[in-house]
Amino acid sequence: MGDGRLAVGALVGFASSVIMDQATSRFYARQSEASKRKEEELVPGGTLVQLGKQLGQVAGRDLSNDSAQRVGVALHRTLGMSYGMAASLLVGRGVRPLWAGLVMGLAAFALVDEGTSISTFSDYLMESHMRGVVGHSTYGLAAGLLLSLASAARGPRRRLSPAGTEPGCEAKVPAAGVP
Repeated sequence: MGDGRLAVGALVGFASSVIMDQATSRFYARQSEASKRKEEELVPGGTLVQLGKQLGQVAGRDLSNDSAQRVGVALHRTLGMSYGMAASLLVGRGVRPLWAGLVMGLAAFALVDEGTSISTFSDYLMESHMRGVVGHSTYGLAAGLLLSLASAARGPRRRLSPAGTEPGCEAKVPAAGVP
């Protein structure tokens, strides 16, 4: 797409993922100690550390927790940017920006948070699942608002008209009786 839509979506996704992290950090600070202990038991060091360690193993490396955290955050930002680009493409197809952001936030929650933890879904306390809901809802809302701002800055969308219907173009209709 030569109109910059993907670049805007990537920026929106990056910013929205940073905002999401702020919301989930605040939620985590208020979680019960029991839910925090359970999460640490299930994923020592946190999900991003474990993800980073798994990616390191795929590359044949044993990453420290700090390195694994950086890899996990980089992947998280990349996913956020990808969802932002998808939301931006939805806006280009006529979906309202706020809806596009919220749809992608919901998709990210369903696919990544819940979809990758199906085997341990019931092991997590409800607070952990709710943090995902809050985080991805925040992502979707932020993405939708940022896409709304970007759309407003672009100006009104130019709609494509069927051939021959542009202003000043009369349809060629054969005269009566002419084959």
